[in-house]
Amino acid sequence: MPNAPSNQPQSADELLMQLRYLQNLYAQQYENLENSIATYTMTNTSLLRNIELLEKSKSVEGSRIMISGEGGAYVPAKIEKIDRIMTYVGGGYMIEKSVAEAIEFLKSNSKTAEELLNRMLSDKKRLESELVDIEYKIGAMQYQASQGSERR
Repeated sequence: MPNAPSNQPQSADELLMQLRYLQNLYAQQYENLENSIATYTMTNTSLLRNIELLEKSKSVEGSRIMISGEGGAYVPAKIEKIDRIMTYVGGGYMIEKSVAEAIEFLKSNSKTAEELLNRMLSDKKRLESELVDIEYKIGAMQYQASQGSERR
């Protein structure tokens, strides 16, 4: 029977090289996941602050505020009545909504972000476990190699 290509590593060195490759790949995925988690956490925090602000919108009517302009300039303004607001819907688009509609829209976005965060945290935990397993296998192989070289 002719020699068929084998999916099995030919040597311990080859297996160790494959494990290190996987370790680096998982470490990169882990880092990307941590960055995504941080981004979505900040986004969700911003959504929650906006929801809180909109829920208190009636209490700020008649208040004087400073509106930020470009270059650090601020312009004084007075909040009259807040009936409708512009809501960012993605893709560079904003639409006008009532305060109640905006609150519901932001709550829906916050719920979606929380679900995504939970999935990412689960993936992070899985990656951590796989990284520990790979590191253990690498350590065991290095230990076996060192024991084998000491016997010679």
